[in-house]
Amino acid sequence: MDYKILNELIDNVDKYKAHKKPKNEKDKKGEQIYETLLEHIKRTEKYFAKFWITKNGDEILERFCNLMLKDKLKNDEQIENAKKLLKEMIKGIAIFHDIGKVNPNYQVIKIGNKEISRNEAFIDANHSFISSISYLSYFRSKLMKEVSKKKIRDLMKEFLLYHAYIIERHHSNLNEIEKFLKKIFLEENDNYKESLMDKFIKVISENNLYKYELNLENNDTKLLINEFKRKKCTNNTSKGRSKEQCIYLSMYIRWIYSLLVASDYYATSEFMNDMDFSKVSDLDNIGYWNKFYEDTSLLKNIRKYQKTKYPLSDEKLNTVKDINILRSEIFCEVEEKIKANTDENIFYLEAPTGSGKSNTAINASFKLMQHDKRLQKIFYIYPFNTLVEQNLETLEKVFADNEDIKQNIAVINSITPIKVSEKDLNDNEEKDVYQKALLDRQFLNYPMILSTHVSLFNIIFGNRQSDVLAFYQLANSVIVLDEIQSYKNKIWAEIICYLKELAKMFNIKIIIMSATLPDLDILSRFQAQAVNLLENPSRFFAVDCFKNRVKLNYDLLKIDKDDILDKLKTHLKQYLKSDKKILIEFIKKKTAHDFWVDLQENEDFKDVQIEYLSGDDSIAERKRILDKVKKTIDTIILVSTQVIEAGVDIDMDIGYKNISKLDSEEQFLGRINRSCKKEGIAYFFEVDEASNIYKDDVRLSESIVLKDVNMQKILELKLFDEYYKKVLETTMGKYSYHFDEFIKDISDLNYESISTHMKLIDDTQDMVQIYLVRTLCVDGEILDGKQIWDSYVDLWENGRKTMSYAEWKIELSRITSKMNNFIYQVSKHNLRIGKFYEQMGNIICLEDGDKYFIKDKFNREILYIEN
Repeated sequence: MDYKILNELIDNVDKYKAHKKPKNEKDKKGEQIYETLLEHIKRTEKYFAKFWITKNGDEILERFCNLMLKDKLKNDEQIENAKKLLKEMIKGIAIFHDIGKVNPNYQVIKIGNKEISRNEAFIDANHSFISSISYLSYFRSKLMKEVSKKKIRDLMKEFLLYHAYIIERHHSNLNEIEKFLKKIFLEENDNYKESLMDKFIKVISENNLYKYELNLENNDTKLLINEFKRKKCTNNTSKGRSKEQCIYLSMYIRWIYSLLVASDYYATSEFMNDMDFSKVSDLDNIGYWNKFYEDTSLLKNIRKYQKTKYPLSDEKLNTVKDINILRSEIFCEVEEKIKANTDENIFYLEAPTGSGKSNTAINASFKLMQHDKRLQKIFYIYPFNTLVEQNLETLEKVFADNEDIKQNIAVINSITPIKVSEKDLNDNEEKDVYQKALLDRQFLNYPMILSTHVSLFNIIFGNRQSDVLAFYQLANSVIVLDEIQSYKNKIWAEIICYLKELAKMFNIKIIIMSATLPDLDILSRFQAQAVNLLENPSRFFAVDCFKNRVKLNYDLLKIDKDDILDKLKTHLKQYLKSDKKILIEFIKKKTAHDFWVDLQENEDFKDVQIEYLSGDDSIAERKRILDKVKKTIDTIILVSTQVIEAGVDIDMDIGYKNISKLDSEEQFLGRINRSCKKEGIAYFFEVDEASNIYKDDVRLSESIVLKDVNMQKILELKLFDEYYKKVLETTMGKYSYHFDEFIKDISDLNYESISTHMKLIDDTQDMVQIYLVRTLCVDGEILDGKQIWDSYVDLWENGRKTMSYAEWKIELSRITSKMNNFIYQVSKHNLRIGKFYEQMGNIICLEDGDKYFIKDKFNREILYIEN
């Protein structure tokens, strides 16, 4: 079957159009340029086949069928026949996805096709739902005629439902499949006389739009739907599906939906831009990347160590004073473990803070790709945008002399402009380059990608079309997840269970790493264990270089909360003339800000450099502060919020921290005496209660925070397995119902609920973005906030009149990247910003932005004071 079948299915198919170019683009005769339906289906089919082949679709389908059908069909021959049928039905999705554009109202209203007359019998200009029922009817008839085995027929009929649902949603978000089922079938208690499907079938038949008969009676659809409902997740797999199979099915629908939307999008872009976009940017030359990587001085030193000294005995390891030796030991052991377990999918890397995990992960990724040539992409995923930027700098240093490789590393987040190749701009027309750049960004068409957990989880669990667009790109990739435990433990079980099945079905290698990594296998319930890349991480944690590089002091925990801030100032005075770098972390932004102001106004601290770092700081301001901290040789005090904890590469001498979660305490300690060349000390105190900030986190139970003497001992000895055993026991008991709800949503194919359930960050509907007009100097460039805002407004109001959509989106990404230096997210409640402001969407622009700053730091409280 291919696109030409439309000639057999649709009467006079050539008169139907799929798309039209903008009015300002005419043909040589000065007439509107149309893409026929046949041309569009041909293009969509081309891209669908392209993506299917490049992403090894046959292998994925093979695995899926083996996982889903082996316990349903008797023998290999039946399974093989079912696979062939399913693949043909999948191919049919691309061919049928727009067949509903024969709707006369679509042709008249959407396309302006003068060969067609409007038909009031049609409900509206809908085409996706008509396409879905056309597909359903055609393939159901084909199954009934050509497949003799009832078991295979029944299995495939159910998949027809899923494929029809995908077609119906291909211009929309994924929602709950039940909503689609109600459009094609009426329950006895429904008040309507006929379903939406019945109405369309009737009018299509009466107008003879197809050469084949649409034949789906209510009894037919009832049988189809009953098959779906009967096989929902159950403990009795002879009657229904296992939990794993429910997960595979939900992934399968997401995968095919992603392939269809991508193919449709690329096909439309080809017509609109007169340009083929078939080039796929995958990492197919890992040998070249690895050779360059191995030629760096860092790798040469490690390889020399590997040949001459690795491995050290436990006895020698305990005497090591040079942290680079420990990093090399970890690097080499992980490499050995990777090589011995290349066929596994999930890997845990638990190693001390400062032990070179990022470099070790790069090497592990390359080794996995060298072993399995099917692996085509690397995703490095971090908790925060700041860490994305930091690790981009690391990679750019590694590949500093290779522009080709650097050009193939992309940052995907909300604050980085869409990547446009300067070489392509010089070699091609701007229109073509912008469209290619936009497609690359939307569909993650890069060999190496740096992004955040939020972005990745949107792709895996989100239900918006924009989330799922690039899901197919995850297949045959390496994903490095850094600090996954930093998110709410309420969904840890869901995360690990889903990731394990995702990796199995799509041949994904996932490396989960942290200095404080819970044994997530305990939560994975029904799955095989992951591979620990360090056989015994505690042997490294126990080395003096890591364990004792920071002395811990709990004396300040005995001070009353009302007195602690004054006591802190007094305590700090002993270090003011010591040329020490001092870090003070608060867990509440207001407390941190107020303490920083107090220090600056205190006569005793007038000769000391004092800086303040919070989540409100722009990337440029953050970089300025951290660079200053790194370079200074005199006493400096850095007051900070929790943004300092994860992965920030600074080396302080003295630390003070408001207690919170034990793993946060260890992350904080990773900023003290990081090089192991001095003596570090950390003091813990409490002024704000963590339970008021980290809502619903079991890690804040009284018995497992630093107020407990046993926890103090666990932190000193780095016995995080004991700590996480307590955490996981509580998690499994407290949130088992939560996991069951997740499996139910998956079984019901309720993508909206799945998306809500798996949100890493709670909804921010009560928040608004404030743009504060100022003049800033960023990396030597003067940024005029008013000028940037005016450019943004002009782009929204006039840009689309003079630019192509792709160029407009890229210019928008560039201007919003600059705007991030002026934007702050604040609560809507009780805002007192007066009448004199301008608003674009969810962004409110306030002139005279400097008045909202105290000592050049944003003070959000001013926004809530009557002006």
